[in-house]
Amino acid sequence: MKKSVLIIKTMSDSPLILKALEFAARRHRTQLRKGLDRTPYINHPIQVASLLANFAGETDPVLLTAAILHDVIEDTVDSVKERDELKSIISAKFGEEILALTLEVTDDKTLDKKERKRLQVVNATHKSDNAKKLKIADKIMNILDITENPPADWDLQRISDYFEWADNVVAGLRGVNHKLEELFDDCLSKGRSKYGLVQIINKA
Repeated sequence: MKKSVLIIKTMSDSPLILKALEFAARRHRTQLRKGLDRTPYINHPIQVASLLANFAGETDPVLLTAAILHDVIEDTVDSVKERDELKSIISAKFGEEILALTLEVTDDKTLDKKERKRLQVVNATHKSDNAKKLKIADKIMNILDITENPPADWDLQRISDYFEWADNVVAGLRGVNHKLEELFDDCLSKGRSKYGLVQIINKA
């Protein structure tokens, strides 16, 4: 699951996918993932897109392009002005449909982290099908990273909290791709098992 190879299924889509890869690589060029091995950040969006295309069987170029771009707006700007400028650039380069999907999976960094995480849970069921697929794939890759290569400063409680939160988010995203959903459940189960964690059952 860690293989960072994106197979472009139709040649007609290759220019768009390659343009997105080049754009995302440039935007993320100074960033690293939080894990102990500090891998280049660009590996993550490539892995998310690859998971969608090569495991889940998704072929929509809008979805795959947005998967490559999914952290660009959220993680490579420092102000609202920069965010707006980047949105205009993405719209011009990739079109409004890809921009809209990218924004649909982008957190509002003007809000505090606790509120952003709450909104991901609350808004999950209202997302488009493509946004749901992208977010499940993103959560799978994050769960895998935390299981295999956790950030050095994350203690067991923080890992447990992330697993529970991701599970709650994905609960509202289900019904769009059974392969992704089954893989998420498997990865989460293995992650909990590795750290000796149990699922918290929320009773209404």
